[in-house]
Amino acid sequence: MAISAKDLANLLNISPATVSMVLNNRPGISKETKDKVLEGAKKYGFDLSKKHMVAVQEGMLHFMIYKNHGSVVSDTPFFSQVTEGIQSQCRQNGYHLQISYLYKNEDLDKQLESLIHLPCKGIILLGTEMSADEFILFKNLSVPLVVLDSYFEAAACNAVCINNVQGAYLAVKHLVENGHTQIGYLHSSLSINNFTERQEGYLKALGEAGITEASTVICPVHPTMEGAYKDLLNYLTSNSSLPTAFFADNDIIAMAAIRAFKETGYNVPEDISVIGFDDMPLCEYMDPPLSTVLVQKDRLGALAVERLLYLIDHEVNDYVKIELSTALTVRKSVKNQNL
Repeated sequence: MAISAKDLANLLNISPATVSMVLNNRPGISKETKDKVLEGAKKYGFDLSKKHMVAVQEGMLHFMIYKNHGSVVSDTPFFSQVTEGIQSQCRQNGYHLQISYLYKNEDLDKQLESLIHLPCKGIILLGTEMSADEFILFKNLSVPLVVLDSYFEAAACNAVCINNVQGAYLAVKHLVENGHTQIGYLHSSLSINNFTERQEGYLKALGEAGITEASTVICPVHPTMEGAYKDLLNYLTSNSSLPTAFFADNDIIAMAAIRAFKETGYNVPEDISVIGFDDMPLCEYMDPPLSTVLVQKDRLGALAVERLLYLIDHEVNDYVKIELSTALTVRKSVKNQNL
């Protein structure tokens, strides 16, 4: 009876990913390891004539992109860079990647049914727009699962997320250090875990600066470029007194805000300072270049693959939440009020 690539990996005491890389003639494997796999294949009766078909089945990962409303998860550089990080890490480890989209407004059970029968070793689930209730459908899948860009406190899961609290805290602290005591918040009107956590970081930085929550200005805006722009125009026409600075939930909202401020006669940063979150490529080409919070998007995706491969290789039952740290990127959209 022919053995599988996974059986061969177990017999040789190496990872299935390494076996897959050798069988598919991938770079990055030493001659010693390659010889060990090929000799082991002959010794234990692995059918090398079927190596490509078996390797694909043994080395397939699935990236499921869940869309609730699609207002946050869209065709932006942020998510394309995250996907590139996933693909690159898969290639380095000899895995193939299948990408699928799931939509809330369609029959989720039916969509999952059509996907779970595909041969794969594990699943990365983009949970950015997902609620805890929606995650329940994915809880009992038969292969290892890692949730990317979200975390559900009430549901045991492996997750890789951004440290949103830290990022927002750094952004608002930067505004405080530049002499701003009236700091508004351009907060998404659509709720996701990331934005809820960023609000926590915003309030934490204000609290440490002695700025009370009662004196804050929170302006709800739609998290798309056009939606945020229109919401800001409405806000500006009905409010003559504005903070000296705004923290925005993401760069898209921050860019829309700068456009709205300029069109209503405000100069950035002379009249109003703006700081965003994500550090998308367009930020440095804005006028003025946008100060923001750096998220290593490709690293975020790579971390999800690393955790998933660990679960595949070790078959553990523990759950781990990994938070990727952020950093401040200072450009020219924040005025120093201390000068």
